[in-house]
Amino acid sequence: MVRIQTEDFSVDEETRALLAHNPRIGGIVTFLGTVRDFSSGEDVQAIELEHYPGMTELELERIEQAALARFSIDAITVVHRVGRLTVSENIVLVIAASMHRAAAFEACRYVIDHLKVRATFWKKEFTAQGERWVDSCPGCEAAASQWDDLKAGHTHADASDKAHDHSHHHHHAHDAAAHRDHDHAISWAGLNVGVLTLSDSRTLAQDASGDALEGMLLNYGAQSIKRALLADEQAAIEAHLRQWADVERLDVILTTGGTGPGPRDCTPEATRTVTNRELPGFAELIRSAGLEQTRTAVFTRGVSAFRQNCLIINLPGSRRGSAHSLQAVADLVPHALRMALGGGHG
Repeated sequence: MVRIQTEDFSVDEETRALLAHNPRIGGIVTFLGTVRDFSSGEDVQAIELEHYPGMTELELERIEQAALARFSIDAITVVHRVGRLTVSENIVLVIAASMHRAAAFEACRYVIDHLKVRATFWKKEFTAQGERWVDSCPGCEAAASQWDDLKAGHTHADASDKAHDHSHHHHHAHDAAAHRDHDHAISWAGLNVGVLTLSDSRTLAQDASGDALEGMLLNYGAQSIKRALLADEQAAIEAHLRQWADVERLDVILTTGGTGPGPRDCTPEATRTVTNRELPGFAELIRSAGLEQTRTAVFTRGVSAFRQNCLIINLPGSRRGSAHSLQAVADLVPHALRMALGGGHG
């Protein structure tokens, strides 16, 4: 069972409910996460958690189902709160139950480790020095990387596994999207999409922004999704964009990262080099949406442009920024592609 809610929860009540429906249970392991009063050397007064409705639930359900298949357990409960939370308030509850305690311990650790790096949550901390959005912690990444299904990032599954996984996720994505008017109106059905992450420090196993974008694309019903990660080297980026656009004939390429003013940030330059028709309105919408969240969005230099009929969209490198930016233009992408093929505004 997976729930995301603003209201508090009771560990005792959740445990009793789980026991009432599973008389075989002999061992229960519980993880309770609360708001601590410090982070990165600063005193924390409160936090605010946001999520991507539908997509976050889907990822949690995916983690839950993987744990049920992997371990000899009878039940799992995951409750995660969102909204503003003060010090000592409950954030997340994971309960794993089985006939024997060993499986319950392992399953509980598996779920919380995967939740920390896979589920689409964004956290803002409020301190005496001000407020700030927080990226995923290195310790969480290290803990998750100990599991064999995360060590190799997205390369561990063969083609048939990926096809089955995409079909399963795609089906449930549309069920969730039906409850969200905006996302339900967005359809990328039939589109082949690439997500190219640009970073000198990440691996695919740590690619939080790429994971968030892939989840959104599944919600939109994209026909296929390719993933890749490159260092911030302009020539390599240009070559990869050409390969995906000209040889693999992708309809859309989303880049994430390398759009700032730093000396290694070269994604906009690489994109402009390989494209021939720019869409400045897309970039303006993306920056405008970013400024609703943070003033530092003004530093984003990303561009959107066509290489023949392939639309390349530069997005920020953070998980939250990339997802929020894509959401700003996602409904316009199919129309832009039709126009590129001569379809006009009809």
